[in-house]
Amino acid sequence: MKLYLCEKPSQGRDIARVLKADRQGDGCLQGQDVTVTWCFGHLIELAPPEAYNESLSLWALEKLPVLPDGWKTAVKASANKQFSLIGKLLKSASEVVVATDADREGEMIGREVLDKHGWRGPVSRLWLSALDDVSIRKALASILPGEKTRALYLAGMARSRADWLVGMNLTIAYTVVHGKGKGLPGWYP
Repeated sequence: MKLYLCEKPSQGRDIARVLKADRQGDGCLQGQDVTVTWCFGHLIELAPPEAYNESLSLWALEKLPVLPDGWKTAVKASANKQFSLIGKLLKSASEVVVATDADREGEMIGREVLDKHGWRGPVSRLWLSALDDVSIRKALASILPGEKTRALYLAGMARSRADWLVGMNLTIAYTVVHGKGKGLPGWYP
């Protein structure tokens, strides 16, 4: 079965319509040897500082900068059901077609789910920027090899990690220096 992994349900429905995948499944649409499923944007997020070092649950300037040796991710609590469903679908898949938005962020949304599930099978890329039937058919006729867009995933991860480093370190510093005290995440005197 070829599994199409979309970024959002509406995108999945549009692609499924053209693929004639019209049988409703749990979090997916199915057709002849094809299944279309979706994320809800990012299902996975970078772990908070305390996941790297428990002492970071209490914020202090002397603990900065927070520079993880390796990166940890976590499935968003609100996304557990869909993430698990995608994992079950991957067990039956012979190939995955990443069909998320045609940009760096879309590439990351699809590929981070595949990586978190440990997918090692073939990956290809449906590259389209419009969801009308003509555009979808045209893109389906020229699916790209997965390696052609992998660099976008790596760029998305780099941007995400840079945002985390700057955001977390500045948030901790600002909160400790300017915070009013109780009720702030990780705050202590």
